[in-house]
Amino acid sequence: MKKGKAYVPFRFKMRPIKKMAMFHFHKNPDTEYEAFEFHYIDGEPYGKGFRVLAWRTDGYRDSYVQDTLNLTEEEDIFSIGGKGLKERHVVPFDEAYFEHVDGQLNAGFVFNDKLDRRTVMYVDERIDKDSTPLTWLPSVGNHLAEPHSMPLFFLYNFDFARKRDTDIFLSIDGEMIDVDPFAFPKDFQARYYVEFSTNTVVSNFNEAGRYTLEHVEIDENGIAEGDENTYLYETSNDLYKLKKITVNHDTHPIDLEFEPAFPNHREVMDAKPMYGEFKIRPTGDAGTLKGKYNVVYQQGKAIINLSFPDSWNTPKGANLERVVNSMTPNIKSWYRTYQCTQIVNLEDMDTTIRWKRVDPDRRTRY
Repeated sequence: MKKGKAYVPFRFKMRPIKKMAMFHFHKNPDTEYEAFEFHYIDGEPYGKGFRVLAWRTDGYRDSYVQDTLNLTEEEDIFSIGGKGLKERHVVPFDEAYFEHVDGQLNAGFVFNDKLDRRTVMYVDERIDKDSTPLTWLPSVGNHLAEPHSMPLFFLYNFDFARKRDTDIFLSIDGEMIDVDPFAFPKDFQARYYVEFSTNTVVSNFNEAGRYTLEHVEIDENGIAEGDENTYLYETSNDLYKLKKITVNHDTHPIDLEFEPAFPNHREVMDAKPMYGEFKIRPTGDAGTLKGKYNVVYQQGKAIINLSFPDSWNTPKGANLERVVNSMTPNIKSWYRTYQCTQIVNLEDMDTTIRWKRVDPDRRTRY
């Protein structure tokens, strides 16, 4: 293959969340909150530090960002589930830590919330008994009325904190709150409803907005290295077509593969509609998401439509999946309700991307 250049039609961005823990207290909610989502963040240009997403009782999230982080509000928006972000506060953390050593979780935080209430949370496992970790997909995009992208959360080394020989404490404004128990034992061990992942992979496919398409150089093997991703191209009639996007990650990269390869912008100018499929495939046993693409030409612009006809496909045989799914319903079917329209001006490669929720059973078929 001859060296050349091509445009990348889509954005696929990795987020800096490295570890995640969820502390549920829905049975004993505070006046403001009913759960805390705890993130350890590490990556350029954000720095290292912690964030707590406080789950409000109205379904929105308040974000408490440690003041050592250089984290923008946009970055918060792209990694928040529920109904979306309501309030954002940059605060000092008196204490914050997240360790998992010899199979034991040791995590906690202390800060003052928006009402100046001292919030203290910690869990310290001391049990020596083994626990088998899982891979899990939280239902992050299920309740967003106005999606900004296809959010993709993969929780590797996922587990629940055990009850036996575990110190756990939660207080808000001096009032002690009981953390919820998990309804079923795992590995024959009683658990708290405290979920955690020590290898968290968070990304967003084709985030909404307006920008100019990335222009990349392709080597003789059809590979192009972008700012964050690796791209694989194939050629037909001397035109470069995008075959695969790999979102780079130290341990769990994500692949998006097109079949047939996504058309070159010069093909689109022939005004012949083009159709195809793609699969988003993270490494490991997280499963796959199938999508469909459709490209048409209208007055100097390429109109790209993306849809997701199927639920997320996870490997069969995970007995615990039914248990967790009973407490977190609709964990895979919400992907079908996401639809993207992208308009590319073929003169200057300026693009505008919009997402919306649809009824998957009444969606326009591409």
